[in-house]
Amino acid sequence: MSVEPARAERPADQQPADGQPASRPAPDARPGRPVPASDEQYKAPMGMTVRVFIYLVAVHFIVFFFFAIFYLLGAQ
Repeated sequence: MSVEPARAERPADQQPADGQPASRPAPDARPGRPVPASDEQYKAPMGMTVRVFIYLVAVHFIVFFFFAIFYLLGAQ
């Protein structure tokens, strides 16, 4: 014995032509809200981008510092 859950039937004018139930809109597809770009999900957060940039600059500065020390000490 199976019991089907009760579901609200839509009026005939709201049913799709092929008889399939209408799909629900995406959560972000509400009126008045901008739809995200398709490639937005692949972008790194701004904080991560800033940190990576700082790390790259810091590493290059440290490498330059060591290069300068060895270059100047080796010149004597």
